[in-house]
Amino acid sequence: MKHKALLTLSVAIVLIAMFALPAFAANINLTLPPDWVNNDNQKGWRSNGTDDQETDLTIEQMQSAKYLVLEVSKEPEGIGLQFTVQCDPNWSWDQTDLQVADLYKDGKITIELSKIPGWKNIAGATKGKFLVAYYDGGWDALGVTKAYLTDSLGGGGGGSAKTGDSAMIALAFGALALAGCAAVFVARKVKAH
Repeated sequence: MKHKALLTLSVAIVLIAMFALPAFAANINLTLPPDWVNNDNQKGWRSNGTDDQETDLTIEQMQSAKYLVLEVSKEPEGIGLQFTVQCDPNWSWDQTDLQVADLYKDGKITIELSKIPGWKNIAGATKGKFLVAYYDGGWDALGVTKAYLTDSLGGGGGGSAKTGDSAMIALAFGALALAGCAAVFVARKVKAH
């Protein structure tokens, strides 16, 4: 009877972990320095194959992203940023002006991509690119130390994967418990013969 209860608990843990895994923030790290340099003020990233360039970023990752997070070494001194997105089929230059004060908090500049009008075009694209323009000392003056796309700001911001880590731990414990139950079951069958 103990083994049946342990098996039921193990299955429950595995199922909970499986459903919790998709909820964690999947960070897509972006290369630094950025792979698309339009000029000293405008730098960004492009999906693999865009401009005939090979990159680690896929259009599917861009399509699933909800935020661009730039971790910076200090609070930016400038007032504004510009976010530009281009994608097939028409490659129009869709530029949005943003205020640094609205985006900066706790060492991070967080851009909610759904608030960028041109970002909606990424959904139907096969190739795309985006850049951040900063004119108060150039892009490098932002002091970006890490850049990533993420689907959630869980765990207090910045795409923390704490929920995912917990789910993975639960999944591991569930799998170990299932393996233990299986071992006991096999040992009893062997002993019975």
